[in-house]
Amino acid sequence: MLYEDLIYLWLGFIIYEFIPITTFKISLSLLFFIFIIKEIFFVSFVIGIRKKILQVYFNIAPILEKFLIGLIFIFYIIDLSFLNLKLYLEKVYFSSFIAILWFLHYIFIIKFFFFKFTFNYLKILLGIIFPVLMLVIIQDIFNILDLSFQGDIFLFLFLIILFSPFLMIKIWPVKPLDDIELKYTISEFLEKNKVKINQIYVLGNLGKKLYTAGIIGFLPPFKYLFFSKPLLDILSPEEILGVVAHEIGHLKKRHNLWLLLLLFNLPLFLLTTFILIFLIIYSFYPDFIQIIKNKETLPFEAELVLGIMLIFLSFIYIRYIFAFFLRQFEREADLYSVFILKSSQPIISALFKIGEITGQLYKKSWHHYGIFERIEFLNKVLFDIENFNKIKRRFTKIRLILIFWIILNLMIILGSLYFQEILEKLICLFSCDI
Repeated sequence: MLYEDLIYLWLGFIIYEFIPITTFKISLSLLFFIFIIKEIFFVSFVIGIRKKILQVYFNIAPILEKFLIGLIFIFYIIDLSFLNLKLYLEKVYFSSFIAILWFLHYIFIIKFFFFKFTFNYLKILLGIIFPVLMLVIIQDIFNILDLSFQGDIFLFLFLIILFSPFLMIKIWPVKPLDDIELKYTISEFLEKNKVKINQIYVLGNLGKKLYTAGIIGFLPPFKYLFFSKPLLDILSPEEILGVVAHEIGHLKKRHNLWLLLLLFNLPLFLLTTFILIFLIIYSFYPDFIQIIKNKETLPFEAELVLGIMLIFLSFIYIRYIFAFFLRQFEREADLYSVFILKSSQPIISALFKIGEITGQLYKKSWHHYGIFERIEFLNKVLFDIENFNKIKRRFTKIRLILIFWIILNLMIILGSLYFQEILEKLICLFSCDI
């Protein structure tokens, strides 16, 4: 659930960055009135759908969830473009993050009415995006004080990555694990596998039951293990250790660093695709360069098409490229759990319980593989040593593919320097305020 919401937030950010500012003139008082009416309509519409749907279905069908998310994006685009929200936010400092918070309020309305998530769930999402907000605030404070220096963004990014888990824990609705016996069992298991953490936490009530666990952080003083309470309620100590072993797998294999690299590669991917499209157009229509040079602004329709294209490319990257590597890392963590415990039973049993109680045992998952798929994989590998070694080599190849992917993006970008002047003109036409 958190993965989907984070993807929606990221796409909301991409939409804000690339959607053009319209020239429609609306007075501030009229704009405020329209926003109030629109908000009332949105909430009333959502409540109306909920009443009709729940009279027939007790569970929300996946197709309805996709419809509601699509509805959120439609309203968000209307706000930014036709209701001039982006125009007003551009005058406010840190405007992109205000826009993200605005997008987040739509998500929370849907979660509250359809999935019974509480304010605590919103705090989790805020905790995840807060480090990024801090990065921008710190950088802009340095710019205001004229303390900027070359490479400062990398230093700030490094510090935020190190200390952000501490900030997240402070915002999240968590409390230390109070089961002394279980805490000792987990701590002893972590120590045995040479994993140092600061504290073990339990997520508070989120409304809808969420079955999840994880380790966040890079340095031991700011590294934390957390469980959702519903997960602890249904699993035995042995199954909990299976989950912990899975999380240790993520940690030992440095999946967090690889995923950060994938996320940072998204802008490279967008720029690479943009360059390739430009080169294709140029190869068929060389006069395109002169047209771009002579234009001061792009037509609204062209800006809109470019914005939609980049949003679509961002979705493709996250849904298929990012998700591919995410699934492989999840599978590798499952395998590492078996390796640590010398048995597949704890993780298989934990997965089976989660699948049964959530009703998602046979449901496909774009980012983790389906639960039953993961169980089948573990059963198959356990009794086939040759296949086990083959899969381990495959994980090494996956990392090489990721490195090659990033290098390829960089080579295309560097190779496009011949068209640097034109590309800068295109980017400015698309994103600069005229």
